[in-house]
Amino acid sequence: MQGQVSVRHTGLGALAILSWGTLGALGALSASLPPHLVLTFCFAIAAGIGWTICRLTGRTPARLLDGRVALFAALLAAYHLVYLEAFHHAAPIPVSLINYLWPACLIILGNLFFRLHSGWPGYLGAALGFIGVGVLIGKDGLALQSSEVFGYGLALSGALLWALFSNLRRHERFDAIASLTTICLGASLLCGVWWAATDAHWPDLARRDIGVILALGVGPAGGAFFLWDLGMRQGHAALLGVLGYSAPVLSTLLMLGLGMGTPGWEIFVAIAFITLGGAVVQFGART
Repeated sequence: MQGQVSVRHTGLGALAILSWGTLGALGALSASLPPHLVLTFCFAIAAGIGWTICRLTGRTPARLLDGRVALFAALLAAYHLVYLEAFHHAAPIPVSLINYLWPACLIILGNLFFRLHSGWPGYLGAALGFIGVGVLIGKDGLALQSSEVFGYGLALSGALLWALFSNLRRHERFDAIASLTTICLGASLLCGVWWAATDAHWPDLARRDIGVILALGVGPAGGAFFLWDLGMRQGHAALLGVLGYSAPVLSTLLMLGLGMGTPGWEIFVAIAFITLGGAVVQFGART
């Protein structure tokens, strides 16, 4: 029975990875909408999913005013806000791939501040990831526009924020589903307040826009959080860690298939370096 449970939950974690492979494309498709409004709905959907799981499993969601819940809600909202905002300023494929430097950032921050002690494989993996991004955005030499630089900076900031979020969550003692439910609710409220305070106009939502918001909320910016947590806690965590580095490949291939970029050698070199760096990071984290 334990083997069946493990296989089933490993499958749930793999679904989360497939879902994250769509985040770049969905983020680019949402670029015509205010990111804080999009995320208000996405996190509300995620909180609804978590509340349903809590009801079915007898859990009690964490308190909204808990200090650590508020911190995680702020980090979760900030990460997604800067990531979606980056698509407003730079090409979607580089933005997506720069965001996938988060494993490298996780190792660097973890070693510096969270006693991760990954050793040399962690630093080597981080260096490989940054080399891949350097190849990608350096193909035009010094011809980058200021808007592109800003977009790339936002994407890198997102990678740092997700790395910080992940390092802090590693030391979290509360039930993950119960806390994530409230974290998503808090993130939704924060994004809604930000939208109301800075840009409180209601955009014209086409049917496609509504579909993109629903897909983000059910998938990579919502439901995938819970799938990943179940997979990591009750599935084959090591296998999922390796599979997780297929996400940049899936993301890039999907965006190319949707016509969001032009295939070029630098894209595939960047994918190779970032994926290889992620695999080395994973090795370092396990040794």
